[in-house]
Amino acid sequence: MISKANQIKIYSYSIYHSANSYIGITLAEKSLQGLPVDIQRRPIYIPKERGIKVADLQGRSESATLSAYHGEDCLRWADKYGIEIRLKEPEEFANWVKRWGKMSLGREELPARVYYAACGTGKEHLLDAAFFRASYIELLDINEESAIIKILNEVGLNAQQILKLAYGEAAKQTALEALEEYENFGCPGVPTWVVEGERFWGKDRVDWVTEKVKQLCKT
Repeated sequence: MISKANQIKIYSYSIYHSANSYIGITLAEKSLQGLPVDIQRRPIYIPKERGIKVADLQGRSESATLSAYHGEDCLRWADKYGIEIRLKEPEEFANWVKRWGKMSLGREELPARVYYAACGTGKEHLLDAAFFRASYIELLDINEESAIIKILNEVGLNAQQILKLAYGEAAKQTALEALEEYENFGCPGVPTWVVEGERFWGKDRVDWVTEKVKQLCKT
């Protein structure tokens, strides 16, 4: 077994309620399997002062036409690669967006904090996958504490203990540092992978990430 010191470090940035992230992370996991990589998962969130939509994180805007196209495109990608996915109806998603606007935390901030609170338990990978599964198969709003409790219990973690840590200063700071790291790398959106300082943005760049890793293995 190759030691972590000799593995190629990959920083992997995503947002749990992002279909592009879900598909990209799923494809990357399959593509990188068996390669000497140390994948540093960095789920991030949208600070409340920036807005609600994923595009708001980068200071962009997205029309309804473009949003509809992205949904269609994600369904095609999922079908092509055999990834199970369900998308929320536009009206339901609009209701979620209204609810997110009233939250005290930023969008996806609580699940990101929960992930970082669970790091070191040995079940963070299971939790990460469960958040995506809940978002895009079960169609749960994982910004809701009740959904998070359900997920934590399902992966065998102590929900009350992890939530307590998630609301604490350490998890808050770690989630903030992940977002700052994302911005310091100059990531243009999610999902983005950073390998040796080189950025790869989008679910259609997974093959490029894998090629980069294979090149590094030869050097």
